[in-house]
Amino acid sequence: MIPRIDDTKQDFKEPKETNLNIEYEYLKNVKWYHQLLLNRPLKVLLAIFLTAVVAPLLIYHYWYFQSIDSAPSDGYSTGSCLVQRTLRLACGIGTMNESACHPQCCYDVDNNFCFHRLPSRFSYILDQEWTENVTLQPRVSTVPYSFQKSIVALKISIDELTPTHLSLNFYNSQLTSHTGKRIENKDYTYEITSQEMNVVVNSSHGNIFNTMRGPLIASQNIWEIAFKITDEAMFGLGEIPLKQGTVKLIYNYDKGVSSVPLIFAKSNNSYHGLLIESNTPTEVSILGEYQIVVRSITSSGLKFHLFTGPMPKDVMKDVMHYIGSYKHLDYWMLGAHICSEVSETTEEAFTELNDFINKASRQNLPYESHCGTVPIVFKGDRCDQSEEEFINKGVQLIKRASKRFMPHISPYIRHQELVEAVEEMEIKEEIKSNCTPNLLSFERYIFRDSNTLKMYRGSIGTDSVLYLNYESVSEELIKQLWPYNTDVDGLVLENNWPLDETLKFHNETYLYLPYFNENFEEAFDRTPQWNLTIPDDGGKYLYKNNLYGNTFINATQKMFSKEIPKWSSSQWMNGEVVINRQNIDTLWIYLHKELIAMALGGVSGHWLWSSPVCGDTKNFEIDRHSQLCVKWYMAATFFPILKIHSKTVPRDPTQFFGTYRTYINNALNHRLSLLPYIYTTLQEGPLLRPMFYQYPTTAKIDDVNTQFNVGEDLLIIPNLQPSQTHVHIWMPPGTWYELWSGLKLNGSVGEAITMTTTDADFLAVIHGGSILIVQKEVKETAEQTRLLSRFSLIIALDCINKTESMTDCEASGHLFMSSNMTIDFHATTEQLHITTKGEGYETFCDSNIAVWANVIKELIIYGLDEKLNNYDNHKQIQTSIDLCELRDNNEILFKIA
Repeated sequence: MIPRIDDTKQDFKEPKETNLNIEYEYLKNVKWYHQLLLNRPLKVLLAIFLTAVVAPLLIYHYWYFQSIDSAPSDGYSTGSCLVQRTLRLACGIGTMNESACHPQCCYDVDNNFCFHRLPSRFSYILDQEWTENVTLQPRVSTVPYSFQKSIVALKISIDELTPTHLSLNFYNSQLTSHTGKRIENKDYTYEITSQEMNVVVNSSHGNIFNTMRGPLIASQNIWEIAFKITDEAMFGLGEIPLKQGTVKLIYNYDKGVSSVPLIFAKSNNSYHGLLIESNTPTEVSILGEYQIVVRSITSSGLKFHLFTGPMPKDVMKDVMHYIGSYKHLDYWMLGAHICSEVSETTEEAFTELNDFINKASRQNLPYESHCGTVPIVFKGDRCDQSEEEFINKGVQLIKRASKRFMPHISPYIRHQELVEAVEEMEIKEEIKSNCTPNLLSFERYIFRDSNTLKMYRGSIGTDSVLYLNYESVSEELIKQLWPYNTDVDGLVLENNWPLDETLKFHNETYLYLPYFNENFEEAFDRTPQWNLTIPDDGGKYLYKNNLYGNTFINATQKMFSKEIPKWSSSQWMNGEVVINRQNIDTLWIYLHKELIAMALGGVSGHWLWSSPVCGDTKNFEIDRHSQLCVKWYMAATFFPILKIHSKTVPRDPTQFFGTYRTYINNALNHRLSLLPYIYTTLQEGPLLRPMFYQYPTTAKIDDVNTQFNVGEDLLIIPNLQPSQTHVHIWMPPGTWYELWSGLKLNGSVGEAITMTTTDADFLAVIHGGSILIVQKEVKETAEQTRLLSRFSLIIALDCINKTESMTDCEASGHLFMSSNMTIDFHATTEQLHITTKGEGYETFCDSNIAVWANVIKELIIYGLDEKLNNYDNHKQIQTSIDLCELRDNNEILFKIA
């Protein structure tokens, strides 16, 4: 029977007094934890707390990570493994088994990922206040790459180069020595803290560099450092903007970054710059919250340059001061340059060249130069001179057509494959028996296999080639490489990183190099074997790869007795050459990438930049790619240098038909008409410019990468997708008009305006307040057009309402003719005012030596009141203004209304 309580009154009995005393004494002895354990609500809350908070912490510390078991014995910072996944920095190669993860790292069991603590234990220790002479010691004796030993003699040198430019040099003091200079007045301060090293650099606008107690790893063939330069936005390395997850390789090869490795950083409404100077293969990774990780296959160190800005233009100027700049821009260089290597034999190539010249003449195709019969590869013998004969005959064809000869030259020496010799003496006999004194003369300069010390033979297509160490070759020997009895107008140096298509196997590379991955594989596949021995040097090739292009540039200058323009596919910190892009696929995405690369390259100091129109790789079909090529040619109207390079299938303008050919020819003619503006712009700054550079204070458009300024006054919005029927303009500050019609664009800053386009259209707009000088009567070359075509002025007025009834409209522009002559133009709604700077009137008024036209034939005015227009959106005035009147008068005044 279940007991129950009977609550009737008669059954209730009063407790005895003795029982009450006992219960009271019992309650006095109850502890707090008894109350906690016997209280059901509290027990529930306690269980929830243990499950939700304590248990995860215990699991995290004692099971999830292997290296949390104890504090470090050295007394320095412990470092936390509580790092969110997006911010985790790989410790070593990252993805690995737990046993391979260094004990000073953290390990994610679920993802098999080894990563650094925060702060990292892989740092260097200062036992005293930092100076240039202080040696830093590694906190951990081994590094997380194959447990190699840490370098024990690291030093830091800081060089105060200018008030806005300093360099940070982390180096192995056992291999080299550096001492930075000091200046008094500068726009930056820096601090290197002890004992655990941390480097912080500040400018007057805020922090511009901070290692943030991240890793600094230094060992044989691997150096690594992590740092931040901003918390806001970055641009560079071919990306606008530079986003999290981006990985770039600083190594010269066919897909490498052609410009200097410069990053623009935005912070506190100002900009500063970081330039990574590394001669060896270097990987740059962008992690979450704008962390930058640099890993380099080097044993000597890492060097960085910081530029305080505060505007992108200031950063560019400082970079150019450091790397140099191209100082000899000839007007003809701005015309179209054509090269073809379609034919399989030299004889066929000569026939093709002859056919092209005749066809181009019939079609009035404007171009400046041709590369000749075939691109030039140096030969290892003089046995067969038929190729030389056809090349010389090709040059004669080009000269008779009044064009310039711009040969394409590769750095390697073509050598016929013979039976391999076992001993070095047999190699010499092989050279002698190959009817050539050439290789015998160059033998000591040829790259060697590191194991056998035999001459290394690479391959290009079906050819066997040898590679020279041009740094050591004398001028006399260099001239022996050029067997042709002709002069050149310029040189295009291609494949000079240099190219090697030999099949590579990387199993041993992974074993030898502590850090190596698929990014390096791709680069190493297209360059000579990485561990070749450099003659007269003894070092490994991979440490000098980035410098090889410069040595070839310098060597080719020795071939000729005059200073000639040089375009190079490979350079290192060299602003004195024209960038020559190559191996570009014919795809819409690559048109966009090339525009971004060209714009970033220009604002990084390489103002003269050439990219092959419609690509230059073998994957090209004219029927499938015609629409893309048309838009590419239209975009090339605004390239600094215009180059057309055909491989396998020709893609020069004569190959297209119907309306496609018409559109392409119109684009080339538009380019010639715009050359006065392009030439003037390139005297003062880059031509193609990204939005963050041109409008650094307009945050709404700084990350836009689908439109580009062309100089100060023009903006282009290219078609970047197939069958695109409209484009979006993200409005910059100011007033804007469609370039060729004068239609005014209405929109606020940062607003997207949609404009329709057709196959024949390429949208370009002109900034209100500018005067554009063009020459519409184009001829067959740039220089003929400059001399023989009369000028037209496009005057785009910028109007300000001073009162309700009064508007003030103005525009100005100028034309650079020579270092001693610039013509200035200023216009209002009523008159045009023309003046000059300099005394070089002979450049346009002396009939014997003049190179410029001297007559303005028309004025086209945008922004007038509609009732004053004689066309839909503008007013056009036919006139004849003789600029030579400026020689006798200080100014010319022309009444507009």
